Amino acid sequence: MHLDPYAKALNTPHKWLSMEGDFVIEAKSVQSAPFDWEGVLSPNRPLKHLIIYEMHVRAFTQDPSSGVALPGTFLGMIEKIPHLVDLGINCVELMPIFEFDERKGPSGLCNFWGYDTVNFFCPMNRYAVSDAIYEFKLLVKALHSAGIEVILDVVYNHSDSFEFDKESYYLLDAEGRHTNYSGCGNTLNANSPKMRALILDSLRYWCTEFHVDGFRFDLAATLTRGGTGTIEAITSDEIIGKKKLIAEPWDPGGLCMQGQFPRPWAEWDGEFRDSIRRHVNFDAPLDKSKLLHPINFVVSHDGFTLNDLVSYNEKHNASNHENNQDGSDNNNSNNYGHEGECASLDAKRQEAMEKMIQILFQAPGTPMIFMGDEYKHTRFGNNNAWCQDNCLNWFDWNATKENQDWLDFFKSVIVRRKEEFTA
Repeated sequence: MHLDPYAKALNTPHKWLSMEGDFVIEAKSVQSAPFDWEGVLSPNRPLKHLIIYEMHVRAFTQDPSSGVALPGTFLGMIEKIPHLVDLGINCVELMPIFEFDERKGPSGLCNFWGYDTVNFFCPMNRYAVSDAIYEFKLLVKALHSAGIEVILDVVYNHSDSFEFDKESYYLLDAEGRHTNYSGCGNTLNANSPKMRALILDSLRYWCTEFHVDGFRFDLAATLTRGGTGTIEAITSDEIIGKKKLIAEPWDPGGLCMQGQFPRPWAEWDGEFRDSIRRHVNFDAPLDKSKLLHPINFVVSHDGFTLNDLVSYNEKHNASNHENNQDGSDNNNSNNYGHEGECASLDAKRQEAMEKMIQILFQAPGTPMIFMGDEYKHTRFGNNNAWCQDNCLNWFDWNATKENQDWLDFFKSVIVRRKEEFTA
């Protein structure tokens, strides 16, 4: 990667997987069309009133069943906002939409999820038809008009490496080599003066230019390595500090800071997630959250889907081309007697899923669900589908009709949550 880290637009293609050769990209002058927000403002609800829907822009409409004119794009997502409204969602948490190189995956696969940022100011060109800046603004405006807030999943813990002035941006070892606390290599030093300034400038830009409502910080514990000050600077910033700030409070390097982020930060509650799973699947006691502002969830993008959580005891990741060595082995899942699909177990499995969702939506804090769980999406036991550009990740719109009863259950639980927690 060789580019201006402050570039606001990049000269990369708009067609998915259309780049060739080395990923050497150049900044280009910003010539996005003038944008009129027409007075549309954020709903700006209290965090505790949100129903968060974690989702992937491309996956949401890429499947032919979506029927949209421009599948896999910001504009395609706009066409499907009515589904979110009907479900009762009032906040989307978008998996990474910053520019990334989707070709960086195992042989024959891709980096579908996008957790490998190459620029912190540019929306992903492959999610746009012609003008990513303008089209992402259209999406935010449409979501706000529908009463839905927008939180971005941001990755400031690692990036593609570059050697120019790497001492200013990366966390290096004693020999000057890149470290790997993120599990993805090239750990950024969020607390160096230049990297801290870059993070703050990037966050402010997304707040002011794109009107986003907040950020979920991927592997946020990594932002405390190499020193201190960046978390505090984000918190006290007059623009960023007024937005929703959500931490994934751990990293693969073994650092867990759950319960240690300052107000007004919220945190993904991994302990509560595991407790719900053990309680329903194995009759273990249910532990209450210890966090002041928990983001409660049963599943997220990373791991089993809700349906697979009650259908598989083991991960089945062979299609990721890593000999089934990737992905967590600790899932607290239960197949209830048969590995994989089994019609005779459908009722028992649905009962388990219902219990999990009911506990989730009755718990203090903010509930989050993952895209597709409202129709029992399956990845057939793959619990690390980061590299799969296919049905494992794509939203199946036909399944929303085939599983209408389950969709109605989800709606009813969300309605009840709003009645009880927003009164």
